[in-house]
Amino acid sequence: MSQASLHLIPNILAENSAYKMPQYLVDIVNHIKIFYVEDIRSARRFLKMLNKQIVIDDLEFHLLNEHHQESLSLVKGFLNSGNSIGYISEAGCPAVADPGQDLVKMAHEMNIQVIPHIGPNSILLALMASGFNGQQFYFHGYLPNKQPMLNAKIKEIEMHSRLHNCTEIFIETPYRNNQIIQEILKQCNDQTRLCVAANLTSADESIQSKSVKEWKKMNMNFHKMPAVFLLYAH
Repeated sequence: MSQASLHLIPNILAENSAYKMPQYLVDIVNHIKIFYVEDIRSARRFLKMLNKQIVIDDLEFHLLNEHHQESLSLVKGFLNSGNSIGYISEAGCPAVADPGQDLVKMAHEMNIQVIPHIGPNSILLALMASGFNGQQFYFHGYLPNKQPMLNAKIKEIEMHSRLHNCTEIFIETPYRNNQIIQEILKQCNDQTRLCVAANLTSADESIQSKSVKEWKKMNMNFHKMPAVFLLYAH
């Protein structure tokens, strides 16, 4: 029986991305027959992009997202039988701000080797390009989407950044980007800096890092653009 392992397979961040997956990843994928994915259709498209010769019908796909967790019950059987599993995120690196962490936890509990693979990560790319503190940073995930919790959270993370010299990182549902920016501009000090990194790795990538005072003078529109937000008060 072959030794099973869990491969964490990164996905591209944008369909027109200039980023190319490393060749070794194509070789890894070619030897995996069972995949856990956030969306089956996009996962099939991604695998076909990696290797045009791959036979999709020979592969087995299981949904793993916030609405589909039941297929996790099959994982132990696959791994105990010596089958390696690939987990593909919807975008970027797996198990970071997505449901893959439960799959990884299960593999560790079974003493199965977990192998993370190299690929684009929007959080780190945004931090690299922000000009903010890369030594100390905090990722919040999604902020509350209702008031007054949202305003309270914005004030809280601005204060945390100021007290700890820390870059605060968060994400938002793309259709709410403009609203979250407006709330930040209302709640934060003029000297606090905000970076918006949108459509990372795509042809129309936009990374803008300015003070709140400067943002207030701009006409911006990030509606429906996948974005990472970074706040730095110092």
